[in-house]
Amino acid sequence: MSDLLINIVDDSAEKAIKDEQREDLSSWKVAIIDDEDAVHQVTKLALADVIINDKKLEFISAYSGEEGFKLLQQHPDCAVVLLDVVMEEADSGLKLADRIRTDLQQNNLQIILRTGQPGYAPEEDVISRYEINDYKTKSELTHNKLYTSIATAIRSYVHLCSLEESKEGLRHVIRASANLMKERSVHEFANGVLKQINAMFNLRAQGIFCVSQRPQKGPEELASDQQNAFQIVATSPQYNTIHGKTLQDIDRSLETELVESALQQKQHIFGSEYSALYLSTPSQWEGVIVTKGNLDPDVIDQEILKVFCVNISLGLENAKFFSHLNEAAYTDNLTGLYSRTGLMEHAQQRYPSCEEKLTLFIVDIDYFHEIIDSLGYDFGSEVLKKMAFQLRQSFASEAIIARLHTDVFAIALPDSKFDIKAISKICSKPLIVEGNSIRLGVTLGEAHENAGQYKLNADELLRHAEIALKVAKEEHRGAGKCFEPQFEQDKRSRLDMLADFRNGLAHHELFLVLQPKVAVHHQRIIGYEALIRWQHPQKGLIPPVAFIPIVEHSGLYFELDLYVFKQALMLLTNHPEIDLPVSINISANSLHHHDFISELKTLMAQYDVDIARIEIEITENALIRSDMAILHLRALKELGFVLCLDDFGAGYSSLAYLAKLPLDVIKIDRSFVSSIDHSDSALAILKGMLQICQQLNKRIVVEGVETVEQLDLIKSLGVEVVQGFYFYKPMHLEQILSLHKNR
Repeated sequence: MSDLLINIVDDSAEKAIKDEQREDLSSWKVAIIDDEDAVHQVTKLALADVIINDKKLEFISAYSGEEGFKLLQQHPDCAVVLLDVVMEEADSGLKLADRIRTDLQQNNLQIILRTGQPGYAPEEDVISRYEINDYKTKSELTHNKLYTSIATAIRSYVHLCSLEESKEGLRHVIRASANLMKERSVHEFANGVLKQINAMFNLRAQGIFCVSQRPQKGPEELASDQQNAFQIVATSPQYNTIHGKTLQDIDRSLETELVESALQQKQHIFGSEYSALYLSTPSQWEGVIVTKGNLDPDVIDQEILKVFCVNISLGLENAKFFSHLNEAAYTDNLTGLYSRTGLMEHAQQRYPSCEEKLTLFIVDIDYFHEIIDSLGYDFGSEVLKKMAFQLRQSFASEAIIARLHTDVFAIALPDSKFDIKAISKICSKPLIVEGNSIRLGVTLGEAHENAGQYKLNADELLRHAEIALKVAKEEHRGAGKCFEPQFEQDKRSRLDMLADFRNGLAHHELFLVLQPKVAVHHQRIIGYEALIRWQHPQKGLIPPVAFIPIVEHSGLYFELDLYVFKQALMLLTNHPEIDLPVSINISANSLHHHDFISELKTLMAQYDVDIARIEIEITENALIRSDMAILHLRALKELGFVLCLDDFGAGYSSLAYLAKLPLDVIKIDRSFVSSIDHSDSALAILKGMLQICQQLNKRIVVEGVETVEQLDLIKSLGVEVVQGFYFYKPMHLEQILSLHKNR
């Protein structure tokens, strides 16, 4: 009965063909609903000239969930929809899937979910609820995979449409198949199939369901990770003794010989006492159902059998992939440990309530990126595997162990006697990787769920441990921190501050004050330094020390520096009477920004300010970060800016920079001035720094001069320009204008 052979996808026989002679072909409508135009174009290009079952593909497009609903409403004959999960909202695709099934009642339309976010997968109940037929990430939808998915979906669409026009027996197939498709476990699915065969054909037969453990054309990780064995995944009571075993592990019998024969011939086999139904899924998992009963092909309805086998094949594919998705969602593929999701799920199951104290440690390998940079990703992967093995050896019997991401592990221990020091010692044991012994440094975060808690809040426990880890990394790598409520309060305060700062930039709440620079001998103002201040509408004046570190850490430094630069240019444009140069501070990070020079040029051109009226101050630590900082510094000099090195001596001092960089002014940090009037060593250091700068012909500004004693000493050392509270504090614009008027 070769006409009953079921092989859902046979790429060798059904490859896409180009046939320019056949312009009159009808078409399959395929809807692309995605908010990225590039996805539409790439999909159409990948499937251009594809022919499936003598029909071309006709593409219709929509770019949002609402547009997609209207499009499908206008095209009820659409066969397949390629549906983006995240569009105008994070779940727009899922909402549309719901409306397709409920509002439009398009139950034959095949829905293939797509997402551009690796690692994201909808929950099983979501796929079941909306009858999602397939799920792919956009990056994996190559021509072959797109073709396979579309071809499979169209066949499913065809079969469903045929069923609607068929007799009552075929409707029974639909109901039976729909029940089976809901099963996400291969074993539950297979058990359901055995029951449905008896119900379908009025049998009371015993049987077995044998399935291959890897596909011939499935994802690489599935095709390579499993042994090429056939397992008995479901049995009737008579065959319970072989349930779960592979064909190689059980004694040969008439049933096993029938399975092997069906697999070899790749077709159904019908006998007077036993029958075997051969199944092949789109990814070419193979299966054989052996029943101890007569499935006489001359008696049973052939159409019902065909459709039943097709739907079983699709259902088997569905169950297989859901098993894989379930494992992928809860297990880290590299180490075999739990993933982040697996940790949360397993912890919640094992400790639904905290009768014991539960401690969660998070272990971060210090400077793991340097291992990758110097020794490669393969070596780094081996390091992670060895670390996972070491954690299993140390805690496997009592802990839940997970790899959260990259080089970060988690250890959940009930009623643990371990502390941060003990965990750190275990994790820092030497690892033998490719014959080399390496010892890793680690930083840890710790959090507790106290005994007696009514219900474990695994999400909160993990969040607290991660906050503790972040604090530890910021304060001292190689150590650890145990979570304290203050950490969370500080984090919320920083987030609130950051949100307020963004709003403050948008509403111009930040303004400039100017601190004069003074020539000490005739005590005249020779220039200004522009300093940023923030007048919050509710919180009042916020000092820079309260928000600048948060801005730097959050990556908004570039926006702030451009804001300050623009405000200074506006001030000089609106007040030409300020005819002395104003120096503007540029953060270390901005100097490394690719667009730094071009943005400054744009602003200078916009306000047409004489470049002689602007000086740029660069903090010393900016110079050691990268070659780009030095290139940008030279570019600034070529543009004509006077360049000042701010806070010299307070950071990573390097005399080599003074010799080779185009610096005009060196500003001595206030920390060297505060104690010169009562500390001989401080005075000696200051003398040495001044002598070096003078010999290099650099102009010098000494910051932080606050007393007459400090001023007298500095004058005696030959310093010409100072800045500090002794002469002037930072002043508002009105005060500066008054100074100029009086001058």
